[in-house]
Amino acid sequence: MATKSDYYALLEVAKEATPEEIKKAYRKLAMKHHPDRNQGDKTAEEKFKQVSEAYAVLSDPEKRKKYDTYGSADAFSQNVSSDDIFKDFNLDDILSQFGMRSNGWGNFKGRRAAGGAGGNPGGGGGGSVFDDLFGGATATRDRVPRKGQDAEMPLTIPFHDAMFGGERPIALQIDGEERRLTVRVPAGIVTGKKLRVKGEGHKAPGGRGDLHLLVTVEEDPRFERKGDDLHTTAHVLPSTLLLGGSADVETLHGRKRIKVSGGAPSGTQVRVRGQGAPVLGKTGTHGDLYVRLEVQFEAPLTDEQRVAVEHLRELGL
Repeated sequence: MATKSDYYALLEVAKEATPEEIKKAYRKLAMKHHPDRNQGDKTAEEKFKQVSEAYAVLSDPEKRKKYDTYGSADAFSQNVSSDDIFKDFNLDDILSQFGMRSNGWGNFKGRRAAGGAGGNPGGGGGGSVFDDLFGGATATRDRVPRKGQDAEMPLTIPFHDAMFGGERPIALQIDGEERRLTVRVPAGIVTGKKLRVKGEGHKAPGGRGDLHLLVTVEEDPRFERKGDDLHTTAHVLPSTLLLGGSADVETLHGRKRIKVSGGAPSGTQVRVRGQGAPVLGKTGTHGDLYVRLEVQFEAPLTDEQRVAVEHLRELGL
């Protein structure tokens, strides 16, 4: 017997089947598995319930379109209530077209058996018609309570936390309830990423949804981030650029001295491997640091410096 995971398979039709083909297939299967023709056969009764559910969905254009979006009966029934599945589905009318009876099940939605003058909700047979057919809460097809919707809120993270990771306290209000949480920030997080906190979204009978935090990383005056690389500037003396030497630069882990080759023009970039931003999700892996060398000197010049510069000018430098 086909599983309930596919309504089309239950009715033994293709996904592209026309409404007439779906109706014809249901008629055939309903006649075959109708409880009146299979007294005491629980397998046939269960099959009749399943094909009736499949027909209730696929015979309705809107329900069928929604079902095709979810792709399976299990996913569909977790997001659409039983009442909605059988809304306006009158089994009496449908089976009568095929010359069969529904044994008094009638509409699946809303009918309640009489009990006393105004109906006795506590008496026997007080369930809905859907309960009559599918056995109420103990039926094979119990509907899984729907989980709450996810919530989303912005989260601004200091540059340092984005580089080194850690924990960050946040305060939020969802469903009128104020909550304080501590969120783990992974090293390497970038603006535009989302952090998911399970079970902290909106409430519902099936549990809370998740909380999604839309991250914005604050800028840092020392570094510009491009992907996993960092860019910074180091000021050097003209003589260092001309003759070579070293320069002190800022890195994430403090100041570091780098080598400068002689004859480098102002604006030259020096790459320092492995000193960039941490790569998200790859512990111990970093991008590179690019250092832009710019000339800087103190003014005004001393007399000796001025004489030296004038001499360099005379030499064409």
